[in-house]
Amino acid sequence: MEKVVIKRVDSQGRVVIPKEWRDKFNTDEFVLVLKEDKIELYPRVSNLTKLIDSIDVEELPGDWHELKRKVYRL
Repeated sequence: MEKVVIKRVDSQGRVVIPKEWRDKFNTDEFVLVLKEDKIELYPRVSNLTKLIDSIDVEELPGDWHELKRKVYRL
């Protein structure tokens, strides 16, 4: 279920994330991704083992930089 809130940006560019949302991810660090027409916000994952098997990869790339570029395009 999606939850939507509208927040204002203060004069210093800050946006307050609801406490229950911050608590859900147990972190105080978030990653902001600027796309052409939107900004996406993701909790920063401190334990990378949580990401194991989170995506399917058909084959390992020969160029890891290319993989990184593809991942950031998602």
